[in-house]
Amino acid sequence: MKRGEIYFANLDPTVGAEVKKKRPVLIVSNDANNKMASTVTVVPITSNTKKVYPFEVLFTIIDSKLSKNSKAQCQQVRTISKLRISPKKVGDIGKEMMLKINAALKLHLGF
Repeated sequence: MKRGEIYFANLDPTVGAEVKKKRPVLIVSNDANNKMASTVTVVPITSNTKKVYPFEVLFTIIDSKLSKNSKAQCQQVRTISKLRISPKKVGDIGKEMMLKINAALKLHLGF
């Protein structure tokens, strides 16, 4: 698993307004962590793109290689066990999109 790659992850169980169910997630943790740790930090992805907030990033199918236009919900960033993640990579994003993710994470986290 590498930063910028997309996998399916089972995010259940959840509490309150946390994003739930099996869905694509974008790996945002650094590659040293991704290689050595049993956890990774991810941003959930949804195909509900009716409204895109400044702390979310819109992906086209070309940007992400997913089957639908989607958005990364950077306000829902979380660290999860690798055991929640399916082994097959389903997509990835390029450097330009990763810069947008970085900006959205900074906005959400107040940096």
